[in-house]
Amino acid sequence: MAGRQRAAGRGGARAVTPIRAVVFDLDGTLIDSVPDIAAALNLCLAAEGRSPLTENGVAKLVGGGARELVARALGDATPDAKIDRVHADFLAHYDAEPVTRTRLYPGARELLIELRDAGLPLAICTNKPQHLTDLILTRLDLAAFFSVIWGAAPGQPLKPDAACLRTVCTNLGSSPAETVMVGDSHTDIDAARAAGCPSILVAHGYEQRPLASLGADALVAGLAEAGLEIARWRGDVQSWLRQPA
Repeated sequence: MAGRQRAAGRGGARAVTPIRAVVFDLDGTLIDSVPDIAAALNLCLAAEGRSPLTENGVAKLVGGGARELVARALGDATPDAKIDRVHADFLAHYDAEPVTRTRLYPGARELLIELRDAGLPLAICTNKPQHLTDLILTRLDLAAFFSVIWGAAPGQPLKPDAACLRTVCTNLGSSPAETVMVGDSHTDIDAARAAGCPSILVAHGYEQRPLASLGADALVAGLAEAGLEIARWRGDVQSWLRQPA
């Protein structure tokens, strides 16, 4: 399979497994949201008298949720009260224009259609605020693909806490061992490992660490390769390859 690598740390080829569900991260996995995140964050930085960050610079800060993004942008010595204020401003700006330049990664919609047609229930598990997750999925016409949409909300654990993925699995009606986590970051892979889910790491996202060191079960170039990897794990490669392009 072009673009697929066996990831280090989980050992060898995976046996055929009764995969019954798939969970996706959102930002950096299904969508490239950095342009809109950067626009909102730079409005906040300008209000604080700070210089703007490039999109590449913002990409290095994402992955821990909106408040952590703001805290990283402001720096370690920033008081909590200021982080909270700028965080609120960031959410207001981002709420206003969350999908102006956000785009799907190549193959995203096609993969979701293929997995749905194969009878696999799908979920989102993201550290993005729940209301923004719901809004973006609706605007991009993706919400109907997912049986469960898990985002950041009061009282809900976030990745890498295993509790969020385990709860998603329960809501999907599958065990963690039967549920693949597809993500782009160490946060996703750490959550999958803690929950007992097999994991696929896509290389097109925002992770800054060496990808092969993260311990995913598979490292793939993009979403088309992720779909083929899931089919391979299910022992269904030929059926997958026969699907129309």
